[in-house]
Amino acid sequence: MAALAVPSLASCGWSPKNSAPQTTAECSAEDTPTAETLRTAIEGVGQRWTETARGHTGDCRLHWVVIGTGDKAPDAAVQVLFFDRNEPLGPPTPRPRPYTTVVAMGDSTAAVQYQWLQGEDKPCCPTGIGQVRFQIGDDGSLKALDPIPGP
Repeated sequence: MAALAVPSLASCGWSPKNSAPQTTAECSAEDTPTAETLRTAIEGVGQRWTETARGHTGDCRLHWVVIGTGDKAPDAAVQVLFFDRNEPLGPPTPRPRPYTTVVAMGDSTAAVQYQWLQGEDKPCCPTGIGQVRFQIGDDGSLKALDPIPGP
C-alpha cells in the first residue's frame, strides 16, 4: 500500500522536508567528523556554503552533512557530503542539486532522495522522484547501491 502512495504523492508535486538534524550523541567523538574536517570539506565546495542538516547510520560509521547557501527558495540547490567517521568521502553527485534529502536506513546505509522538476512543474512542486542507497564500499569509498536518478 505504501508503494502505491509514493507515486501518487510524487505526481502531486509532493516534496519532503529536508533532512531533520540528527544528533550524534549516541556516537563517540572518535566516530564523528571533527569540526575541522567538516569545515575543510564544506570550504571545498565553496565559501558561501553552510551546514543545514546532519545525520549518521546506526553503526556510527557513515555520516553526512547537508549544506546550502542560505537561499530559502524551494528550488535552492543543496549538496550532501559523506564521511567515514572523520574521513571525507565526498559528495554523491558532482554538482549540488535542489530537492535533496537524506535519511538513515539501518546500521550501514543512508538513502538520498532526489527530486526534480518535470514538464510544467512549478518550483514548489517537483514530480520527478528517485532514491539512492549509499554505503561505504569494501575499498573504503562511497558506494551507490542504486543508479543516481534525474535529469
